[in-house]
Amino acid sequence: CMSRASLALCLAANHLRLFAPAASSASSRTWRRKDLNPFVDRARDASSVTRFPACGRAVPGASGGAKKRGTDVVAMASLPKGEGAQELIAQSCAALGACSRDTPKLTAEEVQIRLKAVPTWTLDPSGAAISRSFTAKNWQCAVDFVNALSAIAEEEGHHPDVHLTNYRDVRVTASTHAIGGLSLHDFVLAAKLDTVDVTYSPKWLRENAEAVGE
Repeated sequence: CMSRASLALCLAANHLRLFAPAASSASSRTWRRKDLNPFVDRARDASSVTRFPACGRAVPGASGGAKKRGTDVVAMASLPKGEGAQELIAQSCAALGACSRDTPKLTAEEVQIRLKAVPTWTLDPSGAAISRSFTAKNWQCAVDFVNALSAIAEEEGHHPDVHLTNYRDVRVTASTHAIGGLSLHDFVLAAKLDTVDVTYSPKWLRENAEAVGE
């Protein structure tokens, strides 16, 4: 007569045989590896795609207010282009040369002039950096912006500090660390980052309509 413990072990063994994967062929090993790591494959596929504007669900080229698509509302806004913005966008940080201790540091007067071109950026109290902050609609929209920022920064060869907190609050800070202050590179980068469309939080957009030119 089989004990209860032995019976339980036999049933467990039978269960495992019934639900075990098929023979270990190359195809079945590949299936199990992909099945266990779906996010790895997904990330690998996504990494080969550069998506502009940020948050691909937004309507490309849309500007002003909230755009409806079905029952979804996409809050978009075109950033105001200040005096001298196009001049900055036409330049290249890479062409200006790699940042070093010899990179020309902008004077306080020059900084104020350049700030007019990027009105959504604010000057740090120390005068050594400029920053821009906003709240995206959701995590994906925030990350899409950061991905677009990364592509631009790599192309320009000039990299800002990026902070993503509370899952959708974004803050970008530009400064030329080699000189401990601001250079033309920072404003060229800022102007180019302002060309990336962002899907904002509708609440944030209402509260900051003036800042984004609404």
